[in-house]
Amino acid sequence: MVGADLFTGPDSLRAPRENLMLGLCTVFAPAAIALISLIFPSVSFSEFVLLIVGGMVFVSISRGRLLGSSIRIEGRQLPEIQRLTDEVAARLGMHSPQVFVRDDPAVPIAAVGLGEPYALIISSQYYEHLRRGELKFLIAREMGHIAAGHTRITSLLSASGRENPVVALVFGSWLRLTEYTADRVGLLCCDGLDDALGGIAITTFHAIGRHVDMAVLAEQRRDLQAEPLLRMGEWITGTPYATNRLEELRRFDADPFARHWRARLTAPRQLVPVEAAAEPGAVSVRDCAPMFRRVGAAIIDYSVIAAILKSPLGVQVSENATKASKVSAAADSDVPEWLKALLGNHAVVHATSFNPVDAFPLLIFFLYSALLVAFSGQTLGMMVMELRVVTTRFARPSLFQTLWRYVVAFGATLTTVAFFAIFLRIQPHDRLSRTRLIRGRKIA
Repeated sequence: MVGADLFTGPDSLRAPRENLMLGLCTVFAPAAIALISLIFPSVSFSEFVLLIVGGMVFVSISRGRLLGSSIRIEGRQLPEIQRLTDEVAARLGMHSPQVFVRDDPAVPIAAVGLGEPYALIISSQYYEHLRRGELKFLIAREMGHIAAGHTRITSLLSASGRENPVVALVFGSWLRLTEYTADRVGLLCCDGLDDALGGIAITTFHAIGRHVDMAVLAEQRRDLQAEPLLRMGEWITGTPYATNRLEELRRFDADPFARHWRARLTAPRQLVPVEAAAEPGAVSVRDCAPMFRRVGAAIIDYSVIAAILKSPLGVQVSENATKASKVSAAADSDVPEWLKALLGNHAVVHATSFNPVDAFPLLIFFLYSALLVAFSGQTLGMMVMELRVVTTRFARPSLFQTLWRYVVAFGATLTTVAFFAIFLRIQPHDRLSRTRLIRGRKIA
């Protein structure tokens, strides 16, 4: 399939240094966040973490609201959009995403999702001004984001991956390169350069983009290139200047590399069908969450707990726990020798062998998880990573099952069991509680 080799090997369509820039942004993200904290000292690091996680949760909830606030495209609703999407998907050799149209004055088109099925969201305010070829370019470039794996990261950061200023400051260098990569895919799948330039003009300048003189716009770019200070404005955004995107597309279109890929993509491939959802039955190993999603959800949840414990309320609770620990240690020293002999040394918890303060964040983490899963089936981290806890038959777990799940999980974490089981798709605490942590199912 073409979709499998679009972005691998020497013929990769990725913009130069895209993967390198992602690595650099990730490595230097803590330093960038620390710098932002210095610039805004009123916001503590823990509050900053909570703001980031809150934004992730908001994005996850927004994706779940698509059915209620958008038009889902299918055979009876705007079939032209579905035909264009299927045509591009066939050409790229990938699954056709679900498509929605909503009223969004800020984001013309966006692709979201951590895995199949992905969603393509088109703004109704821009749709009316787009010609067929221009819409095809925009659809293709967003599907390029999906095929390149961009949405797996941007969907966690922002609804479209580019309107969050903090995200732009930390990951902007990489995000701008992903836009150039997507533009390449859009150009190769649309009918020609004019459609690509028109699509960018409309989505940048809205209806007036139809009247923009591209030659005059190119002169603006020369002015920007001549003034370093003006170029710095692009550094605080997640999208390149429109003038730079237009110039880069012209350059790429004239390159023999583009002609090579256009020849490979000329003959449409067979559309890759999306597997129909099976009838509810027993949860299989394949349904269960892979390790990277489970670990990602746990990191997000633990970050929330750590940030809360560093807040004024959390500090007060920790101090109370410390006082309780000292009282427990004093009480332990007052236990009569005859009672120790009767119960055995191991029946008495000594402060030297187990300090409840050390396990306090871990205990809070599991209490937080148990409560959220009991009431909603998901923690905040699971919501972001599109995971949920169910029974072995896809049903909602009972309160007892949920509590027992986390009692076992807490015990396993205090031993080496959790370390050795991390690579298993079905964790020991899921087996014992007859629950499963599964990937989110498709929007019905």
